[in-house]
Amino acid sequence: MFKTWLCVVCGLIYDEALGWPDDGIVAGTRWEDVPADWKCPECKVGKEDFEMLDISPVVAAAAAPLSTPLPVPPQPLQTLAADVRQPIVIIGSGYAGYGLAQALRRADAEVEIRVLTQESGHLYSKPALSIGLAQGKSADALAGESALAIEKRLKIRVYPHCTVERIDTTARRLHTNIGEMEYGQLVLASGAAPIRLPIEGASDALISVNNLHDYRSFRERLVGVRRVAILGDGLIGCEFANDLAASGFQVSVIGLGKWPMERLLPAEAGQHLQSALAALGVSWHLQNTLRRVDALEQGYCLTLANGESLEADLVLSAVGLQPNLGLAKCAGLAVGRGIRVDAQLQSSQPGIYALGDCIEVDGQLLPYLAPINQGIAALSKTLLGQPTAVSYPLMPVTVKTPAAPLCLLAPAPGTAGEWRCTPSADGLSAGFYDAQGLACGFVLLGRQAQTQRNSWLQSCQNAQRSVA
Repeated sequence: MFKTWLCVVCGLIYDEALGWPDDGIVAGTRWEDVPADWKCPECKVGKEDFEMLDISPVVAAAAAPLSTPLPVPPQPLQTLAADVRQPIVIIGSGYAGYGLAQALRRADAEVEIRVLTQESGHLYSKPALSIGLAQGKSADALAGESALAIEKRLKIRVYPHCTVERIDTTARRLHTNIGEMEYGQLVLASGAAPIRLPIEGASDALISVNNLHDYRSFRERLVGVRRVAILGDGLIGCEFANDLAASGFQVSVIGLGKWPMERLLPAEAGQHLQSALAALGVSWHLQNTLRRVDALEQGYCLTLANGESLEADLVLSAVGLQPNLGLAKCAGLAVGRGIRVDAQLQSSQPGIYALGDCIEVDGQLLPYLAPINQGIAALSKTLLGQPTAVSYPLMPVTVKTPAAPLCLLAPAPGTAGEWRCTPSADGLSAGFYDAQGLACGFVLLGRQAQTQRNSWLQSCQNAQRSVA
């Protein structure tokens, strides 16, 4: 049985079944047979540092490899297409869209699959956007297969730079900037867009990084830049702060929290993360927000809500994402915070499904790789005629902050309880316990604490079963 290994520094997954072909490590290569001098492709820690953690028992709920596409297995594929309403059209070429296309092709050799995307259609890792700078990765380096290569490998059609303008749900037709197209079943994997706060003054100075095109522009804007201000002290803001500071930039973070990632971390963990990033040179402006931006001869003057001002050459907005709902709303689909879907990811309109960052499940958004993986597995079966409900196990999230490696499992929203923290040599472990004393969440901060991941996850799983 193949095992799966997690880099506790950056969250990269090494799956023995897939290997790492980019580095000449063929599929099926066991961890012990990986060359001793192999480095993590994302953060460059080595095998000898024992930074990879066996997560095989929970791999189904973990993230997939960040940059290597899932190969089509060599074994013969079933052909189910005759019983499936075709074509299956996927709007979106992100992790969810291409992941679903790959899962469908693995299950059925003949079903007609089309992917429509406003982007170039290149396969790339969105999670890598916030850690690519310190690794010296250009946009071209992050871009994987081209649309043409994906078409050839998966035997699908990809339509790059294609904007869907309207969905005719009655006729099952799409109106796009390149013409009309019919669909048999439709999947909206349209993702989410950066939230734009109403900032006075030169608000167009704020940039966000949410796709490969954004990253390319970001790298171009960094040329000659020394001071970067980040608006947002959440997960993505902290990842960018780590990446930029480790790359030699002077970084200032502006955020509403009392400590970084306040909504996800107890005070002790947040303060430790804050100190670790401060040691890299990050300055913090917390319990604060950006009120106004004024252009200077060189750079910008930022005025904060408390009257404080600071100067920056570039302002990065990382205050969060909001699902892209425009197309769904115009089609008459039920929406709330996201596109509302049932247990099988079907929207309020028969034949139209949604997947990824754009969906709302029981009132919650699930913008992480693990729940998207679960959705891909179930939806591929549903679309091929085997209705399957999505099952969401407990799914820890790895935050890519090498200065203080962080893994967390947030307690369910509204759960009453308390955090209990235990210091470790380079961080801490914290468990969230409900009123009955059952563990229902955890935070592991620092490399030493990461080794406790499986035991903490097992404890939370046992607690979940005891109240089921």
